[in-house]
Amino acid sequence: MRAYIFPGQGSQFSGMAKDLYESSDLAKAIVQEADEILGFSLSKIMFEGTDEELKQTKVTQPAIYLHSVLVAKLAKDFKPDMVAGHSLGEFSALVAAGALSWQDGLRLVSKRALAMQAACEIQKSTMAAVLGLPDATIQEICAKSNGAVVAANFNCPGQVVISGSVDGIEKVGEELKAAGAKRVLPLPVGGAFHSPYMEPARVELAAAIEQTEIMAPVCPIFQNVNAKPSQDPTTIKKNLIDQLTGAVLWTQSVEAMVAAGASEFIECGPGKVLQGLVKKINAEALVSSAEIN
Repeated sequence: MRAYIFPGQGSQFSGMAKDLYESSDLAKAIVQEADEILGFSLSKIMFEGTDEELKQTKVTQPAIYLHSVLVAKLAKDFKPDMVAGHSLGEFSALVAAGALSWQDGLRLVSKRALAMQAACEIQKSTMAAVLGLPDATIQEICAKSNGAVVAANFNCPGQVVISGSVDGIEKVGEELKAAGAKRVLPLPVGGAFHSPYMEPARVELAAAIEQTEIMAPVCPIFQNVNAKPSQDPTTIKKNLIDQLTGAVLWTQSVEAMVAAGASEFIECGPGKVLQGLVKKINAEALVSSAEIN
């Protein structure tokens, strides 16, 4: 069975989706409409922007989303048995599975990016990657911080991202190193994503999601917050809203997809980050990038 997977923030690069735009009339039409919806030339930054320009939250999230949606629309023999997306990628996955129009998805992703940026400015916060410790150990040490730090992304065994206050991350980071972490790497992000620090953004995004039509997808989507399959629009909406303050259970999602019969994981979007994570979670899984018609 085939699982199509969609990347999140961090996969952007200058020149992204330019080849698709230049070789496909459909891609060109979608990109031009996306620029109109956003009210600025996202395509110009995607095609020619500097790393610094591409790092802006209002650019990064729509850019990765749009690239991923284009790949899914142009992919050869696109027949998903299941889909999943890492954080932001969950929106691309829903579009690919027919649950959300790409235009509505773009509006939500843009609103999400701006709301997250605004939440970052309310209180200084950050994230760090923890390498080489069991998930349970990280969760136990974070739990002692009284909510200052939480485990935010379970990317693969031995790689978990923590999220919280700047002081909290520093203190918990030292405790994690003392407990045997190989490395604790501060991440160049604007704030504590996938943590209670994103509550203001969650409230704002919730209103937009509630007003957006989400249909039953053609196949199950394994969502970040619980790593369970769903095809129910009400459940999908709730999980999308909860995702902003909840952890990304990527390891658990891949394991659940394998248990549900997935043997092939096809990444749709810029880069190959998720393929690397899948192989670390399940060495037997076949991984590839989507082939374009």
